[in-house]
Amino acid sequence: MVVTPHPDDAEGGCGGTMAKWIAEAGTEVVVVMCTNGDKGTSDREMAPKRLAKIREKEQRDASAYLGVKDVVFFAHPDGTLNDDLQFRGEVVRQIRRFKPELVFCIDPFRVASHTHRDHRMSGQVALDAAYTYAWSPLYFPEQITEEGLEPHQVSEAFLWGTEAADVYVNVEGYLEAKSTSLSLHVSQMRQRTPADRLERIERGCARQGEAAGLAYAEGFRRVRFDLGTLDWRLLNA
Repeated sequence: MVVTPHPDDAEGGCGGTMAKWIAEAGTEVVVVMCTNGDKGTSDREMAPKRLAKIREKEQRDASAYLGVKDVVFFAHPDGTLNDDLQFRGEVVRQIRRFKPELVFCIDPFRVASHTHRDHRMSGQVALDAAYTYAWSPLYFPEQITEEGLEPHQVSEAFLWGTEAADVYVNVEGYLEAKSTSLSLHVSQMRQRTPADRLERIERGCARQGEAAGLAYAEGFRRVRFDLGTLDWRLLNA
């Protein structure tokens, strides 16, 4: 499961990994889109509602190109994500629905640089939903009693956009897929040609690959959710 703040963030952060795992391992990938991207423009003539519709279609097109199984749209307006109970519950619901083994999200913790508020909020909430909430029936019990979902324990998270990568995925052979998926976000990608975009991706993935002795890689900070073997059913015994 890829929990991402805005349309195009997932492709930029882990598009090569998604393409590779789907193609080579048959991995089922679900993208959880937290905002509707309605403020992603400098065009003062573009209405937010219109842009949101455009960006939803672009996300569907990019995800379909990569072979993503499903895309879930929360449709929060840009800049409004908060680390609150409602947002946590929304992410927990999708974890319980799709039961991912691994969650991808943006690393919310930085020291040397800053990042968009929606990026921080989506990353923090994704981690907390997976580690603290989704596995226990005592959190959001209505999802279990009223919606028929079951608790689910995620094994680990891979955080992109991190300053402390410690795991690398070899994406050689998948840079064009990453670039093409980004190009499908037409409203956001007008400042560069596809050739320029591919060259930029090659440079970025080459820099990440150096740390692992690879030609091209996407780097992540790995977080293991060591919750032991607790059986949630015992809580009701």
